[in-house]
Amino acid sequence: MTATTATTAITAVAVALVASAGCRVREGADPHATATGTSTGTGTSTGVAAAEPTRMYPSAPGSFVDLVASARRGVVGIRSATPIKSGPASMFPGAPESTADIALGTGFLVEAKGVYVVTTDKIAAAATNLEVVLDDTTVVPAKVVGRDVDLDLALLSIERPRLHALPMGDSNDLKIGEWIVVLGNPFGEEVTASAGLVSSTGREAAGSLMQDRGMGFRTFRMFLQTDARIHRGNSGGPVLDTAGQVIGLAIATGDRPGELSFAIPINRVREVIDALRDHGQVARSWLGVKVKPVTSDLAQSLGLPSTGGAYVTEAVPNSPAIRSALRAGDVILKWNEHAVDHRSLPWIVAATPAAQHNTVLVWRNRVAIPIDVLTEKMPQ
Repeated sequence: MTATTATTAITAVAVALVASAGCRVREGADPHATATGTSTGTGTSTGVAAAEPTRMYPSAPGSFVDLVASARRGVVGIRSATPIKSGPASMFPGAPESTADIALGTGFLVEAKGVYVVTTDKIAAAATNLEVVLDDTTVVPAKVVGRDVDLDLALLSIERPRLHALPMGDSNDLKIGEWIVVLGNPFGEEVTASAGLVSSTGREAAGSLMQDRGMGFRTFRMFLQTDARIHRGNSGGPVLDTAGQVIGLAIATGDRPGELSFAIPINRVREVIDALRDHGQVARSWLGVKVKPVTSDLAQSLGLPSTGGAYVTEAVPNSPAIRSALRAGDVILKWNEHAVDHRSLPWIVAATPAAQHNTVLVWRNRVAIPIDVLTEKMPQ
């Protein structure tokens, strides 16, 4: 065997070993190149073939450039007609909290029988005269249409034709580990972006924290949690999935590195946006039951054909549930025409008008029976 033949054989073995280790040779690469990408030019090699790791997660995005470029027209800056303190300008390193500036934060455009601006209630309440800076830097006056203090949400109207509303997705479809992008326009000058993963969907907490008196609206545990950076500047901005759909509204809890970042699930926004537009506020109802998931073992013991529904463990004293025929041990299957489970029931009840008779389908003694429940306004 000649030296050249032996070297070629060794190279072939090295390539096979690299491939078996979970790597692949780059397409079009010189098969005689060394590990540093050089070649002898004579058909022989001075090292193993160049290789790169096989991509383990082919769904991971290479770039969000196109997504940001498409969505930026729906992102707006919100500012005050006069300078205020402790706005986004004070978040820069070394700036005192008392720094005054007209910038308040971010909002985004949504379609709700007309195009409106959605932002946080904290931003909307920061000044009496609000202005919105559009993507083309046009400044237009804004009017607060409705506020939801419990959810930290506000709806603004602006007089401007042909606005680009962002498409809304379904936050109930989110999975932990998905990529998301947070957009902001704190100063009305440039759209900013940060990216991260969904750390928590908040759906399980929503089913466990809102049962007693409905006060779970005031806890971040029901919100989306992400490792994407959310600060005062992009608070109020849209949180997008990789399809460019809004799946949340960014909420800033502070500006210190390492703090948790949260977003209001867009499905919560959907549920109240009509009330904010038409009535300026949200009047929530409550039921007063504590529920838990229907597991396969529980469904089998109750004779349920599936694991859907919300299992009632307790009816809260002096509640609408106590005043109806609901009782512990029932499985609530439907609220009016809506199929429910332990996570969706609190939100559907909350969105039901107070003093309304509702047909609730429950599973009891291995049969489904309808029960009339009169909703009441949620206590403060």
